Amino acid sequence: MLRRLAMDVSPLRDSRPFRNVFIARTVSVVGIGMLMVALPVQVYAMTDSTVHVGAVSAASGFALLAGFLWGGVLADRHDRRALMLRARTAAGVGFALLTVNAFLPSPSLAALYVLAAWDGLATGVSVTALMAATPALVGPDKLVAAGALNALTVRLGSMASPAVGGVVTSAFGVGWNYAAAALGTVCTLGMLTGLPKLKPAVEAHESPVKALGSGLKFVATHRVVGSLMLLGLLFMVAGGIPVLMPAFAALSLDGGPTTVGLLYAAPACGAVLASVTSGWASTLRTPGRALLIASVAGFATLAVLGLAKHPAVAVAILFGYGFVASIEEILRYGLIQSHTPDAYLGRVNALWSAQETGGEAVGSLGAGALGRYLAPGAAIVVYGTVSAVLALALALSLTGLRRAGFQADAERDSGPGESRGPPPRPRAQGGAPRRPPPARRRRAVGRGGGR
Repeated sequence: MLRRLAMDVSPLRDSRPFRNVFIARTVSVVGIGMLMVALPVQVYAMTDSTVHVGAVSAASGFALLAGFLWGGVLADRHDRRALMLRARTAAGVGFALLTVNAFLPSPSLAALYVLAAWDGLATGVSVTALMAATPALVGPDKLVAAGALNALTVRLGSMASPAVGGVVTSAFGVGWNYAAAALGTVCTLGMLTGLPKLKPAVEAHESPVKALGSGLKFVATHRVVGSLMLLGLLFMVAGGIPVLMPAFAALSLDGGPTTVGLLYAAPACGAVLASVTSGWASTLRTPGRALLIASVAGFATLAVLGLAKHPAVAVAILFGYGFVASIEEILRYGLIQSHTPDAYLGRVNALWSAQETGGEAVGSLGAGALGRYLAPGAAIVVYGTVSAVLALALALSLTGLRRAGFQADAERDSGPGESRGPPPRPRAQGGAPRRPPPARRRRAVGRGGGR
């Protein structure tokens, strides 16, 4: 029983390239978390203005979103290993320039705006290329395990890196915070250099705009991937719940800043537990059905949260929500990676990442507007109930997703204009898949096998 629950770490043990990528991703997450602390602290110290703090964060966020979309197109056109190296190099240069600017007698505010956007763009490209490359680094049966490991990295990094960044900033100043992030980036370059070439199986030659459009067309017409993206739109709504936490803690729970901190930390703790006990997820016969059940359960849990009157109860409910939401994320990752042909992996992962990033902003606007007319507890109940009902409606109507497994159906998984057959996966050594000899191709045409 315990072995079935334990996280499957075989991708780290069996695949050295994936192990290198995993370590590089972990270091990158920590560096990004430290940057998220240092930038607001430095901007506020220079300006005493929350407007500037928000504007710098917005510049980084919009650039990150652009990096996801641009990186998705690039990852389907070029060697993904080279793309990761170039993007991480660009991010390292940005960290180094932030370090130099911080140690100047009069640091430049304009430089902080530019470099925040620069690092956001580089990070978006790097993350998309990494996600697109993962299926080539592990076997098809290990995609769920790889997704759980990646989720664990992000959760632990988001919990620990802000604290590390805060300690470094308090003890040594923001300049050394940026310097530590730059040093970490140099270490990731060493890890990524050892990867094999990771060229896409089919290199697209469309214009960037047309390539992005064809990626959207694939998502819109694919029964499984399209359904997953549709469900993801609903999860964008849940991204706004943290906006209501301070008012909820004060008015419903009679708590202060400590309570707010615990409410923010609880979902991440639940997500970590879900990741380390996710060994059973890859054995599911119908993971699509399990994902839909987890989605409905997660939103219903949020609705119950709004009724809580004691901090301990609210923390326990949010812990449960984080657990269920992480299971949904792990299953969604495995389904997206296994049902997306290699030629579309970059763009599909870019759209997914953009959806995840934009969800917090969209959800925050909705939660803020709802909080103006309802008490925070009532707003959370409405939020969760409406989302749960919509998720249930999707669960009943998305039959393709409900029946989906981790083994892709080639007939359904062909992209627009592609041949009906299993999508080619790139080999770790790179290069295009070998074409059949001319005589064999002629015989196929003679049997009516050509197009």
